[in-house]
Amino acid sequence: MRQHHYLGFRSLVGESIRYVAESQGQWLTLPGWVAAALKSTVRDKWIGWPPFLKSQRLKLIANHSRFPIIPQIHVPNLASRILSLNPTSTNLS
Repeated sequence: MRQHHYLGFRSLVGESIRYVAESQGQWLTLPGWVAAALKSTVRDKWIGWPPFLKSQRLKLIANHSRFPIIPQIHVPNLASRILSLNPTSTNLS
């Protein structure tokens, strides 16, 4: 992470989870997720939850925080594939 992401290996803020995506023992990418921000005007408007529902459901949202792909890796559609397999990014709609 220190070598391949512009923010380096700084700690993630709040609750977080990190993954290593690998293929045949070779690291491909290092996705990281953090707890949702308490306030995000654009997100809150898009979701449309009233305040009481937001307080109950905000724990169901994770912010994608890091996603460096190792530069030497050249796999078509790798980012989409990794995100689709990542349990944190499951589409619940």
